[in-house]
Amino acid sequence: MYQKGFLLYNDKAGQDDGQKNVGIAAGILSKKVEELTILKGKAPGDLEKICKEQGERADILFIMGGDGTVHECVNGLVDLNNPPIISILPGGTCNDFARSLNVPMTIAEASVFAVNGKQKKIDIGYMNDRSFSNFVGIGLITEASENIDQEAKERTGTLSYFMSAMRSMKETTPFKYKINLNDGEYEGDAVMIVAMNGAFIGTRALPFEDISLEDGKLNLFIVKEGGIAIFREWFQRKGLFGQENVSENVTVMKGDQILMETEQPMKADSDGEIYLETPLKIGVKAQHLSFIADLQ
Repeated sequence: MYQKGFLLYNDKAGQDDGQKNVGIAAGILSKKVEELTILKGKAPGDLEKICKEQGERADILFIMGGDGTVHECVNGLVDLNNPPIISILPGGTCNDFARSLNVPMTIAEASVFAVNGKQKKIDIGYMNDRSFSNFVGIGLITEASENIDQEAKERTGTLSYFMSAMRSMKETTPFKYKINLNDGEYEGDAVMIVAMNGAFIGTRALPFEDISLEDGKLNLFIVKEGGIAIFREWFQRKGLFGQENVSENVTVMKGDQILMETEQPMKADSDGEIYLETPLKIGVKAQHLSFIADLQ
């Protein structure tokens, strides 16, 4: 039984009927939370401010929304001295970080899980002076986010991301990069570079076994132009990155300190939010926040 909990949601985040989901969640959560307060964000930044100013008053924080809503809340919680336990109630389009935590994808099931599941201390990434839960990347991943038709997103949900990604793969061009990872230097041409904390992009599980949210490391993926076809096959769920393709067209590395530079400033996508540019100083805060999760 939790003494005090906050249920946070954005009024227009994701494609679900927010009020209906809040009602479903509150009915379940209130049975295990003595005092449940429902707080709504009406504008970008509202939930981050609420988390920063009121987060330490709660024993547990329920975040209803997608990856962008989680991103906003994490940035409000990351610097607190005594942050609450966090549980995600997936209400967005892809819900990739929730998938990485093995949270059920329906509001009712996720709500039951939220008050009965085990808490795990989870790594949180940072880029410059901001934080991310799932990923930060440049190139193709940013282009796919920018090319999403918002009306189509509301109508078709996850399909809109798939369509945008397929379109971006046809139109993307390589860029020059320089990476410093744990004092090793790497440079060349790529179409996408992503530093992953989580294990999902666009609802697709990355096909690597050693991705962990508890190891204090980020997984860096550098996709060359020759790797687009492989990436497309994986995204369409037709195949995985074979080791021969990984070594030639998709570079995979692991580290806790990354400096990402490009010849010209490039927009960066962090958890689906685009507001930063290269160069990026990227790192990880090991096991920094506690989430309700089902990790092996």
